Amino acid sequence: MTDRTSFTRPQIKIDTDNTSEQDRASSNSSLNPRASTPVRNLPRKSVDSIASFASVATTTTANGNRRFTFSMENKSGSLNYSPLGNNSIYEVVMNTRYKQWLQAPTNLDITPVILSRNEIPDNWNELVSTYVNTIKSDAEVFVNRANVKNINRIEDIRLHESSNDRQNSNIIDEELSLEDDDDDVMSQVPEFYFEKSFSIENERVFKKILDGIDLNLATVVGPSPTSRETSRKENQLATNENINDGAYIELKDKLSDYLDVVESSLVSELSKSSPQFFYVLGEVDNIQKKVSDTVLDLDKMDVELKSVQKDEIKARTETLRKIFKRRNIEKLEQGLLQVKLVLDKVEECKTLYATDDHDRSLDMIKSVDSLIRGISKSENVAKWTEGWPYELSDLKSVPALIEIREFLTNMKIEIGGKLSIKLCDILLKDVRQHYQGIDVYATLGKLQDGYDGIQKVQEQNTELQNSIREVILKLNRCEELASAFSLYQAKSLTECKDIIKAYLPSAQRSNISPSISTEPSSTSLISQAPGTAPVETKPVPTNANPPKLSTLIRAQTPLEFQNMIIEIYTRCSEALRVLFRHQKMLLDIALDVVDSAGSEDGPSENQHNMITQLDIRHGINEIIGVIQLRMGKVLAVRKEITSALRYDHFLILYAINVAFIQECEALSGEFLTKYLSDSLASQIKHCISNRDSKNVRTIQKKIELENWSPYIVNPGFQKEVNEIVSSVDIDPIAWTNLIDLKVSLDIKTDSKSAEEDADAEQSEKDTSKQEANETRGNRKSVVVGDNTFVASDSLLTTIGLIRELLILSINLPSVYLSYFEKLCFNLLKCFNNYTIGLINQPGRPAKSSGKNLSIMAETLDCLAEFISIVQKFYQRISNVTRDFVPYDPNNYEMLKKQYQSSTEKIYAANAPPPPV
Repeated sequence: MTDRTSFTRPQIKIDTDNTSEQDRASSNSSLNPRASTPVRNLPRKSVDSIASFASVATTTTANGNRRFTFSMENKSGSLNYSPLGNNSIYEVVMNTRYKQWLQAPTNLDITPVILSRNEIPDNWNELVSTYVNTIKSDAEVFVNRANVKNINRIEDIRLHESSNDRQNSNIIDEELSLEDDDDDVMSQVPEFYFEKSFSIENERVFKKILDGIDLNLATVVGPSPTSRETSRKENQLATNENINDGAYIELKDKLSDYLDVVESSLVSELSKSSPQFFYVLGEVDNIQKKVSDTVLDLDKMDVELKSVQKDEIKARTETLRKIFKRRNIEKLEQGLLQVKLVLDKVEECKTLYATDDHDRSLDMIKSVDSLIRGISKSENVAKWTEGWPYELSDLKSVPALIEIREFLTNMKIEIGGKLSIKLCDILLKDVRQHYQGIDVYATLGKLQDGYDGIQKVQEQNTELQNSIREVILKLNRCEELASAFSLYQAKSLTECKDIIKAYLPSAQRSNISPSISTEPSSTSLISQAPGTAPVETKPVPTNANPPKLSTLIRAQTPLEFQNMIIEIYTRCSEALRVLFRHQKMLLDIALDVVDSAGSEDGPSENQHNMITQLDIRHGINEIIGVIQLRMGKVLAVRKEITSALRYDHFLILYAINVAFIQECEALSGEFLTKYLSDSLASQIKHCISNRDSKNVRTIQKKIELENWSPYIVNPGFQKEVNEIVSSVDIDPIAWTNLIDLKVSLDIKTDSKSAEEDADAEQSEKDTSKQEANETRGNRKSVVVGDNTFVASDSLLTTIGLIRELLILSINLPSVYLSYFEKLCFNLLKCFNNYTIGLINQPGRPAKSSGKNLSIMAETLDCLAEFISIVQKFYQRISNVTRDFVPYDPNNYEMLKKQYQSSTEKIYAANAPPPPV
């Protein structure tokens, strides 16, 4: 039972700080009718009132006082902030007017709470130990009483102490009397407490519980205002408080009585069923004991059953072991038959190989390999092993068959090698047919135009594809396709090397004696028509040491060397064209064969690795590199001889090499090696360096031997002078045709008709006739533009040298333009220096030399015109060439002044003496 005196009446506290002064005044007036005026002396605000007020008013004034953030100025019906009008829910939720009124609370809004710290004494361990020792005995008693089994034993003892049925009947009577008493006691509790809908929160139920008791809930208890009205009523409120305390105690006592009745009824109900409960617990112990005994019996039965079944299982095991042994013996016999079959089929395979029956040999090798691997999917293997009871065994690990497998592998490799040679022979035969039966000079002209005989090749490719497809199929079956293509690359390289070797000079084909090494003179190149018979050779003694190849190359005449490189380049380029066509054709056929074989038999071991090796483009590119490397070395041997060639012969040699280099780039699609182009560039540089010193020596010698007398001018030379004058504006066709091999080598293509040949012959006759008529006139002057100058031998030589330099400037790469301009400038400068040197020689009278100084002055005036021509020529080229910067015009002006000064000196030296 609870302490009735400790019950206190609940108090309702109203916080007056959260309301406004007007609300407090109204509430005071309602509670205290006598209070007619509002209370002015208000206590300070509480924390709750500050927090609730700060949620609305978050802005501060200058004095620190809070003010209401919503302005009352805009109270019109404007829809700028809300479609629902001012002060709508939409405006508050969407925050369209005041963006800063919602913000996080601060310490001013939520006062920080300081938590108290738990202080634990230093001797807490001793206090806990003392407390544990104090309650230890009580805890043991509680544990013993709480154990269900101990309670069961106590109940058994209590039941055994009852000696007769009378005592039991008395107990029953007592229980019945207790039940009656319980019913009487329970009737004291009102019925509504036992209803399912009982809820103290229900107002009606709560009124039933109060049973007419007035708790005076309307009375306000708390800190009353310090006013006169409150002090007058203190006694009356105390009296009311005592009355309410009595009502609370009465209600508490009633509810406590109801609780005691329910508890006593509950205890009695539990005491009725406790004997049956303890009896059931005892039965559970008996059942557990019986279960353990049953488990022991089952274990004994299991041991007996095992001993009984052991003999039976052993007998059946022996039977199965014999069955397995018999099957293993049968499998062994079948394996021996399989080995014997392998040996027999290998002998058949040897016979087929000896008769060169490659198709059946490959089929037999594949079938025997499947037989050794134990694969019965092959048609031949299924036919051989028809009716065998077991699956075939994998015999790869049998030591006796290792040599057989190696023999089959070697046989497959040998068949692949023969087929590879056959494939190479077919392809190389096609290559030879293309490059051996060509017209060399016609092919050279077509080489310069980028010729490829597409239609003719397409007609031949159909027959060639049919001939090699069967070979490629067999190569794929013996897995030697990639090695066959590698062999073809090697043989193609050897074939191209043989082309070069076949046309290089040798002791048997040259006129040079093996024991004598001579340096050829730089004789002029004589044109030779295509198809001319080769030069007869002298026999070489067999006992003499053959000369070196470099000696033989240097011993060639320029025409022989030119014909040699034309033969090599044309035939190698034709061979390369065929090789690239073979590359595409082989790749297409091989991929088709590999794909079809993969779809039928599944992917083989090396199929994926082999596909990447079927493209022979890398090998052809290597062939191009080898050809250019060797020809670059051949050109390097004749470096000195080539630099001394005439300008037109040098340009022909240059054009042939450039045509081959461009053809290689067009075929391969990339620039593979720089050796040949570097060798050609070295030839050009050496030619420029030699030409400078050669020109200076030529001018000096001409001036020293010059008689300064009028010289007959060939009509063709005046045409060349006109070309020089026109080069200031355009490139003359006669100059640009020098690197056109069809024109320079007089190559007649099939496109020329008979009428064109007749017209050309007629024009040549007319030109020859005109030149003959002009020659009869003995013309001794040179026309440069609008001026006519008396010709001299040194003048014609100098103009010819200038023309050669200008022609080289147009036809050679633009990187050498600055060198050729310097050569022209030095040539004109040296001519002036050497000429004026004759006038300035001391002790030499002008008239005693017998030379016409007027012609010398005419020569200098004519060359002064060529200074302007050369300047304008290179200025025009610089306008269309990006990397070329011509000479400074001041240099040309200075050279012109030097020529003018020299002319004035000559005229002064040639003036007649004054009269005596």
